[in-house]
Amino acid sequence: MLLDAQPSKEEKFYANNDRQWLVEIPVWVPGFRGQLAYGDFNSSSTGSREEREFEQLESSASLEFYFAGRVMFQYNRLMLLLDAFSGKVGSTFTYVPNDGSNQKDLVYITAQGALPRFVLGYSVWEKPVKSNFKIELIPYLGLRYVNMRIQSDVFDSLNVIDVQPAWFEPVIGIYLPLAYKRFEMELQADLGGTKTKNSWVINNCFRYRISKLIDLQLGWTLMIINHHGNIDSEELDLRMRLFGPTAGLGFRF
Repeated sequence: MLLDAQPSKEEKFYANNDRQWLVEIPVWVPGFRGQLAYGDFNSSSTGSREEREFEQLESSASLEFYFAGRVMFQYNRLMLLLDAFSGKVGSTFTYVPNDGSNQKDLVYITAQGALPRFVLGYSVWEKPVKSNFKIELIPYLGLRYVNMRIQSDVFDSLNVIDVQPAWFEPVIGIYLPLAYKRFEMELQADLGGTKTKNSWVINNCFRYRISKLIDLQLGWTLMIINHHGNIDSEELDLRMRLFGPTAGLGFRF
C-alpha cells in the first residue's frame, strides 16, 4: 500500500517563486478624516498678497482621500517597482486679516499630491530560516515625480490661491520583506530630492496569500513633502504631510 504524498510547500503556502509579477489594485475606503488617516500642510511666502494669505491660516486639515497602487517584478535578486500614491487634504480654515481687526473670515483650501515612483533594487542579503520563513534586505535607487496643487477660495473669488509646484527627484531607499508561510510583512522607506525640494516616504503592509493568484494587503503610509523655492517668480515654502491606511488586492503572475 502506497502512502499519500505529503503536500509541497507550494501547495500549502502558495510560495511559488516562479511568479515574478505582482500587480496591486488599491481599495479606496473614504471617511477616515483625521481619525485613522491624517493630513496637514503649512506654507509661507514672500510673494504677492494672494500667496501671503497662507500665513494667516489657523487650522489643521483632514484627509479627504488617500490611496496607493503598484506593479512589482522580481527575478532572482533583481527587483523593479513602479508605484503611485495620491492624497488630498481639504478643510475650512479660520483667517485672521492683516489689518489687525478681530473679524475672522472663513477660507476653504485644498492641497493634493500625486507621487509616482520607479525604483530598481538588488537583494544583498537573504536568510531563509527552516523552510517556511524568509527575510531579505533590498536597497534600491530610483526616481520620483512630485506633483502638488494648492488652491483656495479667499473672499469669494477675488484672491484665489492656485499654485502647482512639481519636480523630479532621485530617491534612495530600502525594502525589507519578511515571509512566513502564507503571511508576508513588508517595510519600505526612502528619501528623495535636494535641500530645497525633497520628500520621504515610509510604507508598511501585511499580506495574506489566499490562492496562487491573489493575496490581500493591509498597511499604512507616511509621506512628507517639502518645497522651498520660487513659483511664478515668487518664493514660496510648502510642507505637506499625509498619513493613513492602505488596502488592496494583489495579483501574482
